[in-house]
Amino acid sequence: MNSEPSIVRRRLHRRMSTPPRPPRPHRLSFCQPLPPSLEALDLSSASPTQTLASLRFLVLSYLAEIELRLSHLKGEEHNELPIKDQSNTIEDVRDWARTTLDMLDSIRADVCSHLPEFGLPDITVEKLKSHLPDLPDVPSITSHLPDFDFDFDDFDIRNKLDDVRLRFNDFDFHPPLEFLPTLSARLQTLQSHLSAIEVPQLGHTGGTLHSLHSLLSDLVDSLMSSELVTDIIHSATDKEQKFKDGLKEGEEMLERAAKEVAHAVKRSFEGMKLISYSDLPQEWKNNPFVTQGYRFIPIERWHLIILSLFALHNETLNIHTHLVPFLVWLVKSIPWPNPFNLPTIPYLFNGTSLAETDLPEILFMAFALLCLLSSAVWHTMAGCAHLTSMEFCARVDYVGIGWLISASVGTIVHYGFQGCHPTLHKSFLALCFATGLAGNIFPFMKWFNEYQYRGYRVLFFLSLAFSSLAPLAALAYTHSVGEMLEFIGPVVPSLLSYIIGLVFYVTHVPECFLPESWRTRLDTFGGGSHCIWHCFIVLAVSQHKAAIRSMREGMMCYV
Repeated sequence: MNSEPSIVRRRLHRRMSTPPRPPRPHRLSFCQPLPPSLEALDLSSASPTQTLASLRFLVLSYLAEIELRLSHLKGEEHNELPIKDQSNTIEDVRDWARTTLDMLDSIRADVCSHLPEFGLPDITVEKLKSHLPDLPDVPSITSHLPDFDFDFDDFDIRNKLDDVRLRFNDFDFHPPLEFLPTLSARLQTLQSHLSAIEVPQLGHTGGTLHSLHSLLSDLVDSLMSSELVTDIIHSATDKEQKFKDGLKEGEEMLERAAKEVAHAVKRSFEGMKLISYSDLPQEWKNNPFVTQGYRFIPIERWHLIILSLFALHNETLNIHTHLVPFLVWLVKSIPWPNPFNLPTIPYLFNGTSLAETDLPEILFMAFALLCLLSSAVWHTMAGCAHLTSMEFCARVDYVGIGWLISASVGTIVHYGFQGCHPTLHKSFLALCFATGLAGNIFPFMKWFNEYQYRGYRVLFFLSLAFSSLAPLAALAYTHSVGEMLEFIGPVVPSLLSYIIGLVFYVTHVPECFLPESWRTRLDTFGGGSHCIWHCFIVLAVSQHKAAIRSMREGMMCYV
């Protein structure tokens, strides 16, 4: 058995043979020592950036001090590790140290990403000069400015300052301040982990680590109890709760809509049977006075949607009052040459030759056919159980209406200003094109197809029609009121047809005052206000087409 003096000599020899530990890096000479208390930071007068930067500096210093003391454990021999609690093994301490280092790295990364860097606001010119004694005086610098080979006019300092001033509003302290509760919790977790194993190097009985820990705790507690941070935390909590409530409400709405669609499909026997207004999901309800005869066909059974063109339901007349005129005018617009007498000019529109049918009339009829076709498609797809497809066809129907209105006004502009006033002619045609584009954009806004905004839809299309007042006023100014009224006289019948049809559409006449038994009979084939409106639209198109022939001569030009 070895004697105690021999053991001491071996330990001393081993320590003397071990290379010395590397010296601790010297602190930068211009760094100020840590303040002994929180008051030295003067947080009351500091800006949020300075306070957060100070917190970042303290946290990183605290983490660096812990990491430095843990690194000393690596230089100790296994049997020399200073562990007070002998129940912990060497491996326990090693695992504990590795976990601590991982926690330090994680906290350091979060602090660097959330808190701003230290801006050194307290460094003055005198302090800077004291650390840079060789800095020349300003007069000696300015004396050499003429020797510099560049032009100061190239520096647009004023614009740069204006750009910086505008960017002040981009600063947002909410994310760093919202990070404080997380930082406080993670520091508490770190402190609990450090106290799990008693190591003298990490004792908080005094020294730099104790000062850092006390100062950091005071700063975090002070920030957490401040009114600004409290308001921001409460605001973030309220936003999170509102987001959760909105998400829950959205999920409930989707679930309710899915149940309504499934119920309607079940009631319609997968599209084989007509259902009532009360069975429809909310998005399919357009006219509360039409209570029976609704189709609800899954899009997977699209052949049933096509076959419904030839069946009786509450959209039958709505479909065919526009589909039949569309087919008739389309067939008449196709040239049918005589095979026995080959003509050089094809025939369009009721046997009128292409030479007698000018471009404005062709464009007007093209947009009229677009309106009729989109309307027929929409009323066919109104019985589709797929919401996206049904709504898309409804919005395309609105697009067709917008282009029909713009084309109608465009014919008046073309024939009224052709030849006499080319500038006004182009300007008002551009206005008609702009209203047509508006009719392409607004219908695809989410609110546009909702039933509660039905009145706004009507006002929108009326505003497109009222755009004709501007060219009419210009015609009255360039010619006379009497000549203008005489010129648009042929258009008045079509205008009256549009207005009368619109009245039926808005008021839901006659189904709004008919008894239930009569309404049920009309719902069998769709003989309601919408069908009447369709008939007046077809009549108005036909009347406007005839008025174009009368407006071709235009108005007399006065030189």
